[in-house]
Amino acid sequence: MTKKRSRHRLEVSEDPNVQGAEIDYLPLSPQAVLRQKLEYKGWGTIESDPSIFTNILKDVGVKGAKVVEMYSMDTDSLHALPPIFGLIFLFKWTSDEEDQKTTKQLKKSNENTEHGGLQKPWFANQVPDNACASVALLNIVLNASSNGGESRLEIGEHLQQFREFTESFNPTARGMALTNFDLLRQIHNQYAQASELREECVRLHLHAKRAKRKRSTYEDEEDEETFHFIAYVPVSGAVWQLDGLRNDPVKVGEMEDICSWPGLALPYIQERISKYSMDEIRFNLMAVVRDDQSEEQSIDESERALKAAEIVLQTVERQLDMIAPEWEEIMPPGRHRVAIDIKSDLVMLLPNDRAEVRQIREEDSVDALIDILHAKEENLAILRSQVSQRESSHACSFDSTYASRRKHDYTKFLRQLIVKCLQDDENKMLLKAACKSRC
Repeated sequence: MTKKRSRHRLEVSEDPNVQGAEIDYLPLSPQAVLRQKLEYKGWGTIESDPSIFTNILKDVGVKGAKVVEMYSMDTDSLHALPPIFGLIFLFKWTSDEEDQKTTKQLKKSNENTEHGGLQKPWFANQVPDNACASVALLNIVLNASSNGGESRLEIGEHLQQFREFTESFNPTARGMALTNFDLLRQIHNQYAQASELREECVRLHLHAKRAKRKRSTYEDEEDEETFHFIAYVPVSGAVWQLDGLRNDPVKVGEMEDICSWPGLALPYIQERISKYSMDEIRFNLMAVVRDDQSEEQSIDESERALKAAEIVLQTVERQLDMIAPEWEEIMPPGRHRVAIDIKSDLVMLLPNDRAEVRQIREEDSVDALIDILHAKEENLAILRSQVSQRESSHACSFDSTYASRRKHDYTKFLRQLIVKCLQDDENKMLLKAACKSRC
């Protein structure tokens, strides 16, 4: 589970004998921030963002997988995705009677697993706080590594060793082993905010002092909201719900084929969403899918090939205009001509393309040109689809850059920016005017 609190000033103890009570809010160097994150023994809160989760998988050694956000749970949206290894669902955690009812229903459906001979998935409980995101990712990729065919995922040396080491453990022991998995914890904490890690240290220390005074509750408990990640995976012919807060994995249902398994998990996700009020919109559904970006062409080359195909097709149209002005009357209704400036774009043609353009300009058979036209239109449609996929991959690359920047602490930059702005007299006047308008 991940707890989020309202922003407030921490009242730090001034007792010099209290170790770790004092906290330095002055901006640190990037090297000091990184060292602080790597040495932090807990698990920090990270943003629920698919680009961050993708980078965590890559940093820990997983190959051929990425995390994408799902904005719709209909069948068409699922079919549009690459092969899905698992689903991750974020929601506001509660412990009301409805959750207990759902648990009983799921346990009843889970009774069949002990008699059906199905192999249960690899599953770890969540032992450390704020680690539910990494636990959900780990529960997905370690199961995908044992699948066959296209559903198999390469998880890298470190995760493979961790799986082999914990193979005989029960879920609780695996959760304890995860607590001591230094590599994953350090990668996880690199995407947490350094200021929040420092505040968490102070909060835990103050809570320990209250416990000594027999005050077992937090003064700010009413400000806390708890959010939680759970995973859904296909294993051994069945779909499983992997919730790190439950004792065991829960079988959702048996699947007919590997491609249709998400359809069994979505009703349980929709049921949980329906239990909240209409005002509650803080849900997030992501999918861990196959990533073949490394095998694709660069987006610049794809766009060049598309532009060249458009120029060749326009050359065919203009040649038909010259020898058969009424040729468009025999074409299917609703067809549109290619609209580009051929003179300005000729420079994009490679030698083979230029030779094809010259050959088309010398062709005087209408039937031959019509056949070339149909072939070029089919080729153009394929290229446009490929460019669309390249652009999607390019967007994923941009997301990866965003996630990498989340490792950086911008406190020092923002502090200097504010100081520089306040040194300007005009900015001082604007600040005073803004303060007066608020009063």
